[in-house]
Amino acid sequence: MNSILNQFVKYIELDEEKRILISLQNHFESYLQDKNTKAMIKEVCQSILKDDFVQLEIGKNICRVTVKEGTEEKNVEIVKNELLKNFQMAMSFLSQMKNNKK
Repeated sequence: MNSILNQFVKYIELDEEKRILISLQNHFESYLQDKNTKAMIKEVCQSILKDDFVQLEIGKNICRVTVKEGTEEKNVEIVKNELLKNFQMAMSFLSQMKNNKK
């Protein structure tokens, strides 16, 4: 996994039930318990996975995304790529904000 992604995510993989598991670093656990964050994560999953999205379950520091049967491998790559792209944009934005304050 990419080093930027590793700052936020422990792993992204399929479990034995072919659900996409996204395990966050421990210091992000509290964010997953917030109702607004949960709603936002669900909206993002539905947006990127479109008709393949079936269900989202959020645990202590893990998100389990169920997708339509037969689309699991394709969608785990989509999730990885989207997370990487969004974290890179966020890091770039934060870097620009930091430079603007100087």
